[in-house]
Amino acid sequence: MRAIAGAIALLLAGCGGGNAPPSTDIETVAGRHVPMPFAKTFRVVERDGYRIVDLKASVVSWGGNAIGEEQFQRLVLVPRTAPAPAMIGELSGATLIRTPVQRIASNTGYHEAMTRVLGINERLVAVGGVKSYDDELRTRVRRGEVRQIGYGWHSPPELDALIASKPDILLMSMGDMKNVAAKPRIEALGIAVVPIFVDNEPDYLGRVDYVRLLGMLAGREAEANAFADMVARNVDALRKAAAAQPTRSVISAWYGRGDRWNPTTRNADAKLLRDANGHNPMELPDDPRRDSFDRISTEQLIARGADADCWILRDSHSSPFADLSTLRRFKAWREGCLFASDGMQKPDADAFDLYEMAVIRPDIVLRDLVQMLHPQLRSAPFVYIRPDTQTPR
Repeated sequence: MRAIAGAIALLLAGCGGGNAPPSTDIETVAGRHVPMPFAKTFRVVERDGYRIVDLKASVVSWGGNAIGEEQFQRLVLVPRTAPAPAMIGELSGATLIRTPVQRIASNTGYHEAMTRVLGINERLVAVGGVKSYDDELRTRVRRGEVRQIGYGWHSPPELDALIASKPDILLMSMGDMKNVAAKPRIEALGIAVVPIFVDNEPDYLGRVDYVRLLGMLAGREAEANAFADMVARNVDALRKAAAAQPTRSVISAWYGRGDRWNPTTRNADAKLLRDANGHNPMELPDDPRRDSFDRISTEQLIARGADADCWILRDSHSSPFADLSTLRRFKAWREGCLFASDGMQKPDADAFDLYEMAVIRPDIVLRDLVQMLHPQLRSAPFVYIRPDTQTPR
């Protein structure tokens, strides 16, 4: 189920067209605080008709640790009809963005989910590629109506295609330091970069607050707030229903070839299991400078997870595992509570909605988990996490 996880960057001195702001404390800028109920990686204040958005976090390698220094970015959002403030003092080096933005580039699939729920997919002028779960958008990309700049998992955007798309902003996920290093070059070309780091959010609802941020940028604030509030209400109802049931144990660990498994251990993904009233024997303390999963041996998986009631043992990254002598050691296999994060996929397009809409619909993911752990609460079809059909019995 992984790969879901957010925040931003104190990129190099000189990023954003000037020197870094004098302070990286994202709570000290003067102005009226604009509430973000769950986000920890960015703050918003409003003053004199414009908004200041400060974003701060680490770049964490996939399945690994934070790389380099903590990152910081300051944005100044100014309506197109209003005069811009002097970009001096605490605004020196910040990125000025005129709102509402009309032309949006993106290098990650879940940005497309955000534009979709806000009803602004037509504003996308560049995306990562043709792996979109949205059929209409994927068709536009294949026709060349929307440019392909490459996905941000391991490489920075393709600059020629990005420049040709003429975006107002680039929504830029930074999967590694290559993307961080590319940011000043992109800004030097006159393209405003909005770093998006949902994977650093310690609470999965913090990811949903990024929809509110995009709503501010796109002039769809009311729609964004309505969406995020709806998700939060659904989550609250699911938590309460699950809490009234007996706690059951669960592991989420997919096979990575050889003697290696990848269990969820911390951060937002581990919190989803907790909020479903599941006890995760693999859980470790949260750590914003580490990814949500670790790599362990089969021996360690058996030692810590053999008695778990349920097991999410496959996702799109998994290798096949068919060793019955190992599987028989697990209570979840023997009692038939095996699940897989393989719902909402389009194999012909190599598209997975788990990495798009599911990122900002944790209520649906949580519902799957609640129904997995507490069969008496099942009232809807499984969506993203479904009963496993491929592991040998």
